[in-house]
Amino acid sequence: MTEQAWLIDKSALARLSQSSELEFWSNRVERGLVHISNVTRLEIGYSAQSGDAARRQFAESPLAAMPVEYLTPKIEDRALEIQILLADRGLHRGPSIPDLLIAATAELAGLSVLHFDKDFDTIAMVTGLSATWLSVPR
Repeated sequence: MTEQAWLIDKSALARLSQSSELEFWSNRVERGLVHISNVTRLEIGYSAQSGDAARRQFAESPLAAMPVEYLTPKIEDRALEIQILLADRGLHRGPSIPDLLIAATAELAGLSVLHFDKDFDTIAMVTGLSATWLSVPR
């Protein structure tokens, strides 16, 4: 039996250190059970203050411990299918393009999206995507 694994979204990554389950998630990150998509890595790079800051972030935990999931043509096709399913219900203007790509990546890799973003619930509603909210105290 395979152990549960996740694909982290930037919304969860930004709040990981404040999670009420920090020890739980830190353990899973260090064991390689929390993956990251290259889309999320690009979002992190976009937010970096400098090239040096980005290099440090990617070289240190938690990012350095996360296996990377790269886009494939199948993932891109699935993201478009998800967008069309959302459009069938008039919900296609909510989830961002990165959200669609992350959801498709998780689906095809058999991972649950670890997030703090209601748009993944919207996607899950029409696709059956496995999505896990990061628990953060209010």
